[in-house]
Amino acid sequence: MDGTHSLAALRDFEIIRFCLDEDEVARIVVDPQGLLLWRSRAAAILLLHGDCPLVDRAGKLGGVDRRTQQFLNERLDEAFAGEEICQFIETDQERRFLLRMRPVDEDGERAVVITLKDFEAPVHIPRLERLFGLSAMEARILQLIIEGASAERIADSKAISILTVRTHIKHIHSKMDVRSKEEILAMIVKIFA
Repeated sequence: MDGTHSLAALRDFEIIRFCLDEDEVARIVVDPQGLLLWRSRAAAILLLHGDCPLVDRAGKLGGVDRRTQQFLNERLDEAFAGEEICQFIETDQERRFLLRMRPVDEDGERAVVITLKDFEAPVHIPRLERLFGLSAMEARILQLIIEGASAERIADSKAISILTVRTHIKHIHSKMDVRSKEEILAMIVKIFA
């Protein structure tokens, strides 16, 4: 594998590029031994700066500590067994990263494509507006929902009534075709992973 975007498993990154700037998506391709076959510019930066739970150990992907290394090994084993992995991984600095692993088999070569996104990084509001057809206020409220804010906290931060916030949330649910905050978060995770 030459590390280009031609891998079949990378085909759905067009939607991710629509939602995120290219430099913010850290993509890594590893072989069954954990050797780094390819990494995006964002992944190289994340792996070098130590803000990330994963590190580059002389060309091999590793965890920053034993607990993270064990977690990584277990998830890689699951991915190489054919499972798709999508879950959060936290650092000691209380930063959350969304980790997604997809197995790939191209011309008999097995690999796992890893997408790593700093979930604490701000979401691009204008792109959310376009993606779901939200108004500017709905997009700002969606951003706060993604960050974990309650309706009361949103009302306080935007200096609007709780009823207005709930109306915006109803519109967001309708436009995103979801029924709850959990479904919103699941959809955002699916899109950004």
